[in-house]
Parts: sequence; C-alpha cells; structure tokens
Amino acid sequence: MTVLIIGGAYQGKRQFAKDRFGLQDMDFISGETCTPAAFAHAKAVDGLHSYIRRFMEQDNSEILQKLNGKIVICNEIGCGVVPVEQEQELWREKTGRICCDFAKQAEIVVRVHAGLGHILKGQIGGGVP
Repeated sequence: MTVLIIGGAYQGKRQFAKDRFGLQDMDFISGETCTPAAFAHAKAVDGLHSYIRRFMEQDNSEILQKLNGKIVICNEIGCGVVPVEQEQELWREKTGRICCDFAKQAEIVVRVHAGLGHILKGQIGGGVP
C-alpha cells in the first residue's frame, strides 16, 4: 500500500500512521539519518522532507520510485515565511513537487492536524478517519 501522510511538525503524523496502519517504531526509518539503501528498502519513512534536504542531488523520479509501496510521512514545509537563502527555497520547492507527484500515485493521502487525520484521497479501513 502506498500512503502519504502530511501535516505540520509535531501534529501526530507518526502516531496516526502507527494507529491506522498497524506499524511499530521499528517499521520506520528516519529521513534525517537513513542511508539511500535503507530508504529504498524501508516499510515506512518518517521525514521525507529531511531525506530530500540531505539528498538534493537525487533525481525526483528516483526518489518517487523508491517511495512506491511505502507509508511516507512528510512535514508541510511550503507554508509560512519564504526563506532568504536560495538553498532553502530550492529544498522547499523540490519537496513540494515530490509530494504533489507522490500524492498522485498514492492510494491514500491524509493530512494530520492536532492528531486528527483528514483523508484527502482513498479510504482507511472503510473510511474511518
């Protein structure tokens, strides 16, 4: 199953994924610290935005291919103040483009805010949020 879970930092995305998809902490790899090989073989990714920041040189299609069949958590980083530094702006743009493309191929897309999941695409267990 291919799932994208988005939302602001500290909004309960990981706990939502654990509760709704029966995941354990050991099922997740961190986009902040994982290797590209671990990223490719993980069941669930927590921190797609961090992985993208670390591996900006990877082609978007290469990253998208590795996301197929995974449960992926990504912070919404495109809202708020526009960064002054060009590198930060490029990172936000790349993350946004990858999330848009991934949302198209994902079976389920959920936005989590204050621990509550709002289903944007698909159904979870008969549509239970």
